[in-house]
Amino acid sequence: MQTQRTVATGRNAPARLAALATLLVLTLAAAACTTPDDGSNTVENALSVESTPGAAVAVDPNAATTTGEALISGSETAAAPQAFAANAARVHFAPIVGAPVDRVAALSRRLSASGARNNISILPSASSGVDHEIRGYFSALSENGQTTVIHVWDVFTPSGQRVHRIQGQELVPGTNADPWQAVPASAMERIADTMLSDYNAWRGRAA
Repeated sequence: MQTQRTVATGRNAPARLAALATLLVLTLAAAACTTPDDGSNTVENALSVESTPGAAVAVDPNAATTTGEALISGSETAAAPQAFAANAARVHFAPIVGAPVDRVAALSRRLSASGARNNISILPSASSGVDHEIRGYFSALSENGQTTVIHVWDVFTPSGQRVHRIQGQELVPGTNADPWQAVPASAMERIADTMLSDYNAWRGRAA
């Protein structure tokens, strides 16, 4: 089942934006068809997304920043297990594709904080017993006085089977030659909240 949420109002998106979204989804579909199901692959090897200026190829949300701060810290989860109910989802995020490091940092911090509120335990990549691996893909486009962030999330079982896709758009005012420079941390935080909420809703329906 596919869940789509578009955080935008007003007139229809321009044809160029629609084409970019279609290209991203088609690229992901092709990657899914050619990706082995042994769970050993990484998204940076399985996918080649046409990057916007300033976009990283892949950023691991479980890694540390240049200051040594973890983007998503498994120790936070381990230190407060009482924050999660017995039926909490246990997920791991693969490296994020297409967004620069500083935007992924904002996204990852929000995922960590919002995960506890949504009864979702976010674990490091080496953790056992996870329910799903979530792979996120991003692209940004500045046009007509605004910037759109397109985000797609694929949900995989530990065996490597894709079982769900979440996709949407986040619209922010302003443009830049490097579209990511027009995207504030608050936009990435809204994307994190939307993604986890949609994941939880799907998980509830699939139970």
